Amino acid sequence: MLTNNLTLVSVIAGILFILAMIAIAASFKKPVYRRKGQLLLLNEQKFLAALMLALPPDTIATFKIRLLDIVTVHDGRNGRSLDGDLADYSVDFVLVDRNTSDVKLCIEMDMDSKTSSERLARNTFISRALRRAGIPHLRLPLVRYYDPARLRQVLVEAMNTPVVQEKPKEKVAYAYPKTAITAKA
Repeated sequence: MLTNNLTLVSVIAGILFILAMIAIAASFKKPVYRRKGQLLLLNEQKFLAALMLALPPDTIATFKIRLLDIVTVHDGRNGRSLDGDLADYSVDFVLVDRNTSDVKLCIEMDMDSKTSSERLARNTFISRALRRAGIPHLRLPLVRYYDPARLRQVLVEAMNTPVVQEKPKEKVAYAYPKTAITAKA
C-alpha cells in the first residue's frame, strides 16, 4: 500500500514538474518584431517632398495620423463618447501650426484607380467627421508630379476657406483636379 502511494505521489510530482517546465519554456518565448520598411508609397513620398517645399513658414507636416487624435465624437442624445468609431481611421497628411500644434488642414490622397465601395465609405466617413468638427479638409489626386508653387496656392486657399460645420449637400470638402497641383505656373 505504501509503495502504491509513493508511486502515485511520484507520478503526480513528475507531471507537475513537466507542466512547470512547459510553463517556464513558454514564458521565455518572446514576440518577434520586424521592421516594415517604408511608410509611404512612392507617389506619397513625391507628394511629401513637394509638400515640404510648399508649406507656409509657420506650418509643419505630419503623415498617417489617427483620426481619433484629431477629432472626438459624442452621442448627441446622451453625451457618451463614441471615439471607438474613429479608432480604425487615419488621415494621410496633416498640416499643423508650428507654434501651437493646432491642426490647420487635413489632406487625403485619392488613388486614380477605380474606388471600391469600402474605400468610398471610408473617404466619406473621414470627410464628414472632419467637416463636422470644423477642420479644413482637402482631397488631392495621387499623381507622379506636384508643382510646389501651385500646391502652396491650393494649401493656403484650403486653410483660409472657412469650414461650414453644417451637413453639406456635397460629399467632399475640397476636390481639385490633377492640373490644379501638377501643371507648372
